[in-house]
Amino acid sequence: MEWVLSMIKSGKQLGKRFSYEKNSKTYWSSVGIQKHDGFYKVYIDEIEESQMAAENYEKDELMKFSDIEEAMNYLEKETILKLADLKPCKGRKIFNPNF
Repeated sequence: MEWVLSMIKSGKQLGKRFSYEKNSKTYWSSVGIQKHDGFYKVYIDEIEESQMAAENYEKDELMKFSDIEEAMNYLEKETILKLADLKPCKGRKIFNPNF
């Protein structure tokens, strides 16, 4: 997990897009974290598969933290992922850190 922290602290965006089952329904989620302008930004979205055409997201948020521990705790509290599940984003990013 040390490599994950090192990459985040260096400003690389890490993230994951995935699906999961909840209450017999399929959900899709995108999760990302990046250090940008001195803050750690965490992006989380979540949508039920049947709501994708209408883009009716249950969760769509970008949070900003001054401390990496706070950001990691928030990410692990608000998603089913662990920090070690995130991978470097190549090509298309999970979120735009300028927002």
